[in-house]
Amino acid sequence: MNPISKLFFVILLTICPHQILAKEGSDFIVQACDHTLYKALCVKTLQSDPESHAAANIHILAKVVLKHAASEANQILDQITKLHGQTSDQVIEQCLSDCSENYQDAIDKVEDAQLALESNGYDDLNTWITAAMSNADSCEQGFNDQPGHKSPITDLNNTFSQLCSIVLALTNKLREH
Repeated sequence: MNPISKLFFVILLTICPHQILAKEGSDFIVQACDHTLYKALCVKTLQSDPESHAAANIHILAKVVLKHAASEANQILDQITKLHGQTSDQVIEQCLSDCSENYQDAIDKVEDAQLALESNGYDDLNTWITAAMSNADSCEQGFNDQPGHKSPITDLNNTFSQLCSIVLALTNKLREH
């Protein structure tokens, strides 16, 4: 390689490292997500977060998805609070009140899972994330138990549960190593 070509490559790598190196990171993300039930959401979530682009291991990818699950849970709690003030239906109001408690608990569980991941406590992480998923399911079930009342946050609940499932799949892969 002649000196001009080397200089050009170094300048290009300095200016656009993510575009040049993204293919390798993207392949790693796709390979990691192949072990999940929600591959498309996994890939989309990880590719949207710059922290995962340079990830050298699944631990970092699990950390990123866990961060997104925490963010989703907080957004759901905000949405529940917003909806709670807008309804005059007593049944919906009670369901939203129950969901608020469920998601406050889910947020605590996700925070516990984040601490467990940092200390490689995969069994504890599994327990906390499974509990957080149960909280989301309980929220949704509260609406399902009321005939004629549909949950206004079903899609959000599903996304949260799917992110949690992705975390479990990634950390189960970590256990194998």
